Amino acid sequence: MATTLASQLAQIRARSTNALDLKVQKKAHSKSLLFDAHHAATQDFDTLFQLCSEGFQELCQLDQRFVAFGCSLFSDQSRQENRTHMTAAQNKNLDNVLEDFMGLVGGWLLLKPAMKAMEWLVRRFSVHQYNLTCFVLTFLPYHTSSIFLTALAILPEPRPAAFKFLQPYLQSSMSPSQHTIVHTLAHNQDLFSVFNNYTLNICRQGQQYPALLSFWSTVTTEAVVVMLDRSRLGRLELQKQNQEDVVMRLMPLLIEGLSMRNVPDLRVGCYMVLTVLCSKTNLNEAVLTSTMDLVVSEWHDIAHAGLICLVMLSQQRQAVMLPKKVFKALVATKQLIDDLMFLKPHYRVEKLVLGLVLGSVKRLGRTGNPERLRYIRVLLEANLMQSSFVAAALTPMLRLSEGIDSLPHPTDGFDTRSAIVDLLLSLADSETVGANIVSSMDNMGADTSQLCHKLLGKHHSLKHRPDPCEKDEEIPDVDSQVSSAHFDELMNRVPAHTALEVSLLSHSDSNTLSSLSDTFLAAYHSPEHMDKFLRLPVLRKSFAMAEPLYFSFFIRIWCGNHSAPARATAIKMVSTYVTTERLSVDVQMLLPYIIYALADPMSMVRRAATELSQALASFYSLVEDQSNGHSKLKVLGEGQIYGPGKQSKELAWLTWPSAVDFTQHWLVPGLEEFRLEPRQVLRSLSNHLNAPAEPKGPVINGRKPNSSLRSSVLTWLCSHVVSSPNYSFKARLLPVLISVPKVGQTSAVALLKPLLTTALTLGHQALQKVCERDSVDPTEYITHVMEIATPKDKDSVQLLQNYISDPQTITEDSLRFAVFCRLRRLWPLLKSQTQVSLGNFMLDLALSEPSSEDGGFNQTEALNTLRTVKLSSEVLQSIMEDCPSLAHRGTQKAAKRRRTTSSPQTSEDDIKKICVVLEIVESSATKAHLALVGRLFRVMADLQGYKEHSGLELHYFELLTMNSLLSILEHPTVPQIEKSDVRADILVDYVRNSSNPQVQQTALLLVSVLASIVPDIIIHNVMPIFTYMSSSIMKRTDDYSAYVVKQIMDSVVPRVMESLRRRHKDSLAGVSELLLSFAAAFEHIPPQRRLGLFQSLMDMIGADEFLFALLILLQNKYPHNKRALQFSVDLLDCYDAQTQIQNVERYVATILDSTKQKPTFSTHLIATNTSKDSQETVVELLKHLTTLLGASRRVHKSSQVFMHGKEQSDSFYSRFSRVMDLILSLPYQHPMNEEVRVSCQKLLDIFLGGLPMTGFISTIRGLLESADIQTSFDALKSLELRLSKTSPIPAAGQNACLDFLPKLTSVIQESEDEPMKRVALVCVDHIVEHFGKKDIDAVVSATSTVMGAECLGATSEEIYITSLLCLATIVEVLGDDFVQFIPHTLQKSLISLNSKLDDGICSKRVHNAGYSFFSALLLYTPWAIAGPDLELLLEVSHGSANADLGEDCSAERRATLETWANAMTEGPDALKEHLCVLEAFIGRSSKSAVGRQSEAIGVLLTKAFDLRRIQFSDRTEDSYDDIEVGEVEEVTNRVAIAMIFKINDTIFRPIFAQWVEWAGNSPQKTTVHRQTTLYTFFIQFFDTLKSIVTSYAGLILKDAAEILANVDVSDAASKLLWAKVIETLRKCFTHDQDGRSYRTVPASTVQADTKSGFWHLPAHFNPISHVLLEQLKRAAEVSMIFEVIPSITDLAVAAEFSNHHKVLNATISKYTRSDSAAVRLAAVRCQQSLTYRLGEEWLALLPEMLPFISELQEDDDEMVEGETLRWVKRIEDVLGESLTPMLQ
Repeated sequence: MATTLASQLAQIRARSTNALDLKVQKKAHSKSLLFDAHHAATQDFDTLFQLCSEGFQELCQLDQRFVAFGCSLFSDQSRQENRTHMTAAQNKNLDNVLEDFMGLVGGWLLLKPAMKAMEWLVRRFSVHQYNLTCFVLTFLPYHTSSIFLTALAILPEPRPAAFKFLQPYLQSSMSPSQHTIVHTLAHNQDLFSVFNNYTLNICRQGQQYPALLSFWSTVTTEAVVVMLDRSRLGRLELQKQNQEDVVMRLMPLLIEGLSMRNVPDLRVGCYMVLTVLCSKTNLNEAVLTSTMDLVVSEWHDIAHAGLICLVMLSQQRQAVMLPKKVFKALVATKQLIDDLMFLKPHYRVEKLVLGLVLGSVKRLGRTGNPERLRYIRVLLEANLMQSSFVAAALTPMLRLSEGIDSLPHPTDGFDTRSAIVDLLLSLADSETVGANIVSSMDNMGADTSQLCHKLLGKHHSLKHRPDPCEKDEEIPDVDSQVSSAHFDELMNRVPAHTALEVSLLSHSDSNTLSSLSDTFLAAYHSPEHMDKFLRLPVLRKSFAMAEPLYFSFFIRIWCGNHSAPARATAIKMVSTYVTTERLSVDVQMLLPYIIYALADPMSMVRRAATELSQALASFYSLVEDQSNGHSKLKVLGEGQIYGPGKQSKELAWLTWPSAVDFTQHWLVPGLEEFRLEPRQVLRSLSNHLNAPAEPKGPVINGRKPNSSLRSSVLTWLCSHVVSSPNYSFKARLLPVLISVPKVGQTSAVALLKPLLTTALTLGHQALQKVCERDSVDPTEYITHVMEIATPKDKDSVQLLQNYISDPQTITEDSLRFAVFCRLRRLWPLLKSQTQVSLGNFMLDLALSEPSSEDGGFNQTEALNTLRTVKLSSEVLQSIMEDCPSLAHRGTQKAAKRRRTTSSPQTSEDDIKKICVVLEIVESSATKAHLALVGRLFRVMADLQGYKEHSGLELHYFELLTMNSLLSILEHPTVPQIEKSDVRADILVDYVRNSSNPQVQQTALLLVSVLASIVPDIIIHNVMPIFTYMSSSIMKRTDDYSAYVVKQIMDSVVPRVMESLRRRHKDSLAGVSELLLSFAAAFEHIPPQRRLGLFQSLMDMIGADEFLFALLILLQNKYPHNKRALQFSVDLLDCYDAQTQIQNVERYVATILDSTKQKPTFSTHLIATNTSKDSQETVVELLKHLTTLLGASRRVHKSSQVFMHGKEQSDSFYSRFSRVMDLILSLPYQHPMNEEVRVSCQKLLDIFLGGLPMTGFISTIRGLLESADIQTSFDALKSLELRLSKTSPIPAAGQNACLDFLPKLTSVIQESEDEPMKRVALVCVDHIVEHFGKKDIDAVVSATSTVMGAECLGATSEEIYITSLLCLATIVEVLGDDFVQFIPHTLQKSLISLNSKLDDGICSKRVHNAGYSFFSALLLYTPWAIAGPDLELLLEVSHGSANADLGEDCSAERRATLETWANAMTEGPDALKEHLCVLEAFIGRSSKSAVGRQSEAIGVLLTKAFDLRRIQFSDRTEDSYDDIEVGEVEEVTNRVAIAMIFKINDTIFRPIFAQWVEWAGNSPQKTTVHRQTTLYTFFIQFFDTLKSIVTSYAGLILKDAAEILANVDVSDAASKLLWAKVIETLRKCFTHDQDGRSYRTVPASTVQADTKSGFWHLPAHFNPISHVLLEQLKRAAEVSMIFEVIPSITDLAVAAEFSNHHKVLNATISKYTRSDSAAVRLAAVRCQQSLTYRLGEEWLALLPEMLPFISELQEDDDEMVEGETLRWVKRIEDVLGESLTPMLQ
């Protein structure tokens, strides 16, 4: 029943809010995110609400979603809300609102407003307590930030199990690492589930933010990796089950995450998890398929991230064909091929690509969609698959082509059969796919030749339409065999004659070209039809040598947008004519188009062009041979080829020799290479045209280039490119020709310039139309055309300018953009004059009114051009010269309304222009633009004038101007500028008067830069700057302001100091003004920056010279400011002793100077009006200096100076003496002012305290010899204060004090001044007390003076008392050596005291001093007091008792005469004194005497051992505390050890046994205390005597084992006993080494145990090892690290026997499998300790440890796992090899 009641009460207590407990309520209210607990406890909710609502309002401005909470959480009513008064339903609703707010505010937590808002939730609604999970998870993404630790610190107890991993970090105030969070998520399913649900809930509500999703994605992915790695342990069935559990846990999360819309970051995280899941598990087919569908749903803009996941999923699927939904999503994805190319080096994308190809083939055969054919071709040619996958992709295509007859006939939309034929033919010609087509045919068992024939034979007469497989350069061969009737129909459509057409390359429209082309495309596969076609009258084949019509038709075909076979056939027709017919004219008109054909991407076309080239070469060679080089053949097409216009008439032609040379030496030698590589012909042409002149030119094709030939060829080709109507021809040859800079006097760009003019004239739309007609990319063509404009051609640049400024081109955005791009590329190459002109043009264009049609395109691009190009100084100067001045604009604006229509507009335009110009200058300003400095300063002057007249500040303009100056002037090398250009007065005005902080800071930076360049100008204006800084910028806490201040100081202050030193012999006057500015700013400077700032200032101006001035100014400015005082101390401590002493000297000298009638330099620092003011100032400064020296570390630094060498110490001491002289002279300046004298005395004490004792004594000695009585007294008083301190004094100082004793005794004997004598006597007392034992003779000598008439016989009571106390000290020091003085001193003092008692004139102080002396004698020389002296002492005591002098005198008397029996009741001090008397007795007695009295001493020690029981059994108010008992026990143990050293084993062993029996046989309640005391003694016993007494452990073995087995560690006293027993055993183990150590101990002591290895014996080892190892089970209750584990380790070391080690290892290993993590952790740490101490000896048991190690490495507890890893690392270090193979 009691148990049930206790449980119920515990539950009530856990739920209790302690509403009536004010302390608990106050503590709860002090939990804060912003304030410390003490401050938070004093705040009320009204104050908090005002502060926190400000943060909430700022949040509302950042995100309007917060506004809704203003009516609930941040309403006025919320101040009265109390959760403890709400119902459960109300609290539930409140929880929902609070969690909604925390979810929303999570993304802003790093901002101060968010923390203010969260502060309200914590303080008013206690979210850290009632909404703990949501609260912690809100802060968890910021676990590396300090705000997370702040949030942890306020969490209540107990915390949910999911967050217990945070406990160690809360205690250590360290942020948890990401590894820790990942590990916890992987092992703690509750936290994993809570965290995922929280994240999903945030996303459901649309409150997600990047920090959360990024953090969730990272840690969840890493946690899944750990979970999956863990699942691979164990048997195969167990692994499978574990993996399924992980998958089942993750799939709901992934399904919901991938189903959410508009949360791309969450989807990316799910993709990451899925990718890990696929790579580490084997999912079944259904899961993979459904997962792939989920991946592509709603992926939109993050398809690239999901693509990786799809690749992994498809690789694992058995089926190759992609699901329908996945296929559609992939096909719709933009840039899919690029993404797959990017992923290919890292992932296996083949299977996904194969699925895409197969899906496209399948849908192609069913729907005939042309896009599918294009898709197939792109996928196959992208080289994304290996050959085996390519073959698998081609197989279905070949099967589809086998059934080509069954495919549907072409429709008006698309001819599937023709498209497949052309695709297979083009793929067969591909280098990457061609071989795979043949191998795939072989694998199918198909007849390759028949299939090819079948493909090529399929032939339809169709209207030409573009091929969806090809882009711009390739059109499919859709022209297969048609019926004769259809061909005849096409033939009939061809006109019988051509009117006036002589060439089909004419620019005018042709009436016959279309019908001829259709007929040719229907006929070229059939020789019969082709023969009919060639006989058409309209072709006029018979006139082929008279007019170019015949050849021009075929040129149109092979340069047109037709299939490769059609193009190749057209070339072959011309080749056939050349080879079969007799040529009577020069057909060089074919050569440019042959070059075009040789660059065709299709090899069959290039092959046909190669054959035509060889035929022409043969023709030229034959004619050349027949005419002997003097042929005068007419050029075919001359004046006709491009129509009747100027295009034909102005066309350039090659001469016959040039045509022959071009054919024979440029074209023919490279034909084989041209056939193999499409770009080779263009490269060869470029090489010939760009070859250098003949003398130095290389041999190309066995012949040096000819300059005239190159010039002719260049002119000829350029004219054809310009005149040809075919834009495909232009686009292919144009890049090569543009690349030719110049051949002789022939310039390619000049020849091609008409192309640029034509393009700009046509405009973008017309140009795009003709480019699309000829399958040319208009953007690429325009780019090449723009390259015709060169920097050397002013006309072309002007042409571009005219185009973009022409209003008629306002809609040509693409073309204008190309023009702007070209001008930007040309800019660096333009001449300076042209740049200036173009720069002004661009500026005017940028400032012009934008058109509504183009939305300001010209203005934007012009401005971008000026901002992106590198502007020279000339350009910048030009645009700045054209910039209007604002100097008088303000006047115009301030005047009465005049010209109201024009003036405002002009002003607005001017301001706009100034803004643009300054922006351009600011973005372009570099150190190369020094010429702009003067102009920029003039702009600043204009802006200043504008502000003065108009009252308006153009801060942006000011910043632009200053930033430009900074960019120009701020460089490591100091630039040379004209001083007249610099206007420092303007900068100072900006610094002082600007209302914009950024302007002020930038102006200050500019001042700092100019200080290095023109210091003279800046120095004249520097003081107003520092005055401003002290009142403004130094107050700011931001880093940038601190940077500005540092820059100013680094650059300006050194120059100021140089100037001051140059102009003044003493620069204090100038520096004081500077220092005053900084002193005035002290309170405003942020505390964390003060010390660094002022230290930097002092380093610059010289701390050794002016630190004192700053200290004085700070004291004058802030006389009662403790922070200023502490700051002065800290600043003084920053410098060494030499600097400190120099400034102390100057400080005192300044004070002294201020006391003069006519002060000199002190007036700069101290302002006094009257004599009274002067005295008050002196006192304040002296107190200030005293405090400074007393609080600083000057003493330590001064001591270091005296250790550095004689030269340095002499210099320091010399300056020290001067300072002391100054201090001593100060009182004489104010002889009537006691306060000044006292202040000087204190300063002297502190100052002398800075000396080491040797120097101090030397100084005192000098003062005693030379100074007056008052100074001598002050010096001795300082010595008294110094000696009264307990700080240690080095040996040299001690010797100096002892050497000073004679001087002190002489002062006592010679001085007539009573205070002087007394202070000297006190100094003797202190010296004797501290150092007397070092020199007994010196003490003996001083004793004679103390006991003489001047001291002990003095009539002065003060001197008499001091003498008695000094004699008491001497007795303590001399001990037995004082016996010689006892007859005189004791009797004299007793008689004197008795006389005073009898006369009734004995004061309490005299009485107590006398008894102090008697007590010392009784303590240190008790044997010397007997007979008459003892009787007289008793008589005096009787008189004292009757004199009724008071309780304190009675106590003093009783303390002297008390016995041991009363000592305990009098307190621990009395007990310790009596024990010390016993110790002194033992120490002075002989061994035999101690042996005789050992029994009595043992009884006395037994009583002392019983002290703990007496005091602690029934505690009262008078009982000793733990510390007091411990101190008495320490003395008792010391006495017992002293006794043991005087007796032998025979005497002591029985005493030892009696003590053990006495402690163990008492009642249980008292046994604990007695045993605790006894084992405390045993620790010291075994530790002191070591291996000598190891055998005594046998006497306590049974007792110790029983204590360890039965002790209750929950009781404090029992726990202490437990620790003492453990420590005792450890001491026994530690000192049980071997018998060799025994022989090092004197035989006169205890008899040694000569047996080697006490703990080797099983009888000793087994009982204690069992109970000691069982203590590991108490790991959850007590610490193991400092008690049990070291003891077990020492036991293993002492045992040194393998069987014992096996026993230890077996038991410890068993504990590694304990259910308690604390026990496992203790066992692992124990193994670590044993491995470390025993090394390889312990690792002999490694085979037995390995299974346990393997299990521990996967322990659920993080700390156990971590310690195991450290153990393994230690094992590997010992063994020198890895443990991994053994663990596997």
